[in-house]
Amino acid sequence: MDMDDIGKELENYRKTLDDEKRKTTRINWALFLILIIVITVFVYSLWRYQAFN
Repeated sequence: MDMDDIGKELENYRKTLDDEKRKTTRINWALFLILIIVITVFVYSLWRYQAFN
């Protein structure tokens, strides 16, 4: 293997790692938003239940 080949492999590895980090960040953000929505719906329904009783 040449030094250029090693450099290309490292560059490809870095790009793949960056893409995986971006994908993981997007998934975590989506899960966080879903959690906030679920908590909001739960609190709203609890508040409505308390208002009726």
